[in-house]
Amino acid sequence: MEKKYILKDEIIYQEKLENGLTVYIHPKTKFVQTFASLQVNFGGRDFKYYRNNQLINLPQGTAHFLEHMLFENNGNTLSDFFIKNNADINAYTSRRLTSYYFSTQDNFLELLNKLLDNFVDYNFNETSIQKELKIISQELSMSDDSDEIKAYKSLLKLMYKDESIYEDIGGSKKTIKTINKDILKQATDHFYHPENMILLVTGNVNPETVIENLKLHQFVTKTWSEYTPVTREANITDKGRHHFTKINKKLDTNIIEIGIKIPEFLFNRTELEHNIVTNPFFSMIFSPSSKLYKVLKKKKLYNFSFSASPVIEDDYGFFNISVETQKAKLFIKTIKELLEDLPNLTFEEEIFKAYKRAEIGRSIKAFDDVKQSHLLIKKLLNDNIDIYSFVEKSKNITFDDFKFYQEIFTKNNIYLVEYLQ
Repeated sequence: MEKKYILKDEIIYQEKLENGLTVYIHPKTKFVQTFASLQVNFGGRDFKYYRNNQLINLPQGTAHFLEHMLFENNGNTLSDFFIKNNADINAYTSRRLTSYYFSTQDNFLELLNKLLDNFVDYNFNETSIQKELKIISQELSMSDDSDEIKAYKSLLKLMYKDESIYEDIGGSKKTIKTINKDILKQATDHFYHPENMILLVTGNVNPETVIENLKLHQFVTKTWSEYTPVTREANITDKGRHHFTKINKKLDTNIIEIGIKIPEFLFNRTELEHNIVTNPFFSMIFSPSSKLYKVLKKKKLYNFSFSASPVIEDDYGFFNISVETQKAKLFIKTIKELLEDLPNLTFEEEIFKAYKRAEIGRSIKAFDDVKQSHLLIKKLLNDNIDIYSFVEKSKNITFDDFKFYQEIFTKNNIYLVEYLQ
């Protein structure tokens, strides 16, 4: 077991088990609570992929459907067991992965074993499949009724041709109806292998005890077939349109979604560490003291919600602005002018350094709380950021890196969706 320092006084124990599972343990013995996350590299994008150089298709929504099914695997309901033990358990599926996670103050090893029991073998019967089909169909109906989700999806459709980027992670009512036992078995065979998983534990635990417990569990001791990696290819070109408008008289207010695409040539410059660089950049551009924010506020161009954030995935990235406004035409005119003027503005390097220090400070402060430190390390792992050097890399961000992103705010990179009353 390797012992490494993530900060001067924060230690990570790392080990790759015999079955291929990579385990990260971050002991926080001054806290009573412990968090665990089992991450599977299988998400909403994975309804088309290559395995052994062969293109394989799954019904859209398979990863999310399987997440639901595994809470009922082998006739056991995970939620019931954890509730009886005063512990919280949940799961989610993103575009890139599926995560099963729980927190507890007591009986951590027993609960961890119970979670791993679910991934030793799989028993999906038709009754359970039909039950989950109804539940997920209801979830999708709620998503279909959300104009905010529809507007965001329309933005993704404008910016990218690839349906694995813009289609709902949960699939559609039509696609999930085609999911059966054979499909679920194929998905588990291809993705639910320890070599394709990560286990992260944060809290009041002894690392040696956790590892010894894992080594005795059937999830580790069973004979696994050799893991065959999968590859994905995403088409990140657009459809040639930059503006989409939809009229809906039933809307309570106008919904505007804006995307500023990071060009492929810039995104492919991996030395920029996009997941690290874009945070202080975005904080500076859209801070309450920025010109953009002040103009929008002075003209009262948004209602209650104005959000802006970077979206960085494995193979593409963009900046997203979401707003609800009663002054749609004026907002769009103003925001376009402000965004396209960004490359012409002069920013002070010292102010950029202050935002960079603040971003580093927020990351370091997360280690004062067991839950926040767990979420931070989990995000770093999910974003393929080296957890042992992320602070140093954050310190090494330069003002020139900032300028690279400043230059992307041009008409060719800006996409706009309007849902109007």
